[in-house]
Amino acid sequence: MIERWLKTIILIYLWVALAEDTLLFVMSWFAPDFWFRLFHATTPASFDIAWLRRSAGQWAAFALAQAITLWRWRKEPVWLAVMAGVRFSDLFTDLSYILAVPSLTRLGWILLLPPPVLNLAGVVIMLRGYYQMRTPAIK
Repeated sequence: MIERWLKTIILIYLWVALAEDTLLFVMSWFAPDFWFRLFHATTPASFDIAWLRRSAGQWAAFALAQAITLWRWRKEPVWLAVMAGVRFSDLFTDLSYILAVPSLTRLGWILLLPPPVLNLAGVVIMLRGYYQMRTPAIK
């Protein structure tokens, strides 16, 4: 049986992450120039937009996985473990981007530094929820 506070945290995390990944997809696919101005104070060069749109596909997949998890996790707790895997993979893409990017605006640093920590927190939250749902309540 899952504790009420954890259930609430899972729902908040999933809804916020769904909104974030959807926004990232929309911005990077439909307004890539805005992305580069906002995060890098520059204009994209050559294949930058193609690579950004490749990332957009990943964010769309994350949003889809989160939407499915929101829909199914109460009946199929394995979706919490799936979501933990998704967040775990994004932890590494976030860190790679921060390490590889040649320049970031102040707002870019403010917006891009927290996600690796939040993704790690998401992994812990989702796995804890999965564990509690799979473990019978002790009476």
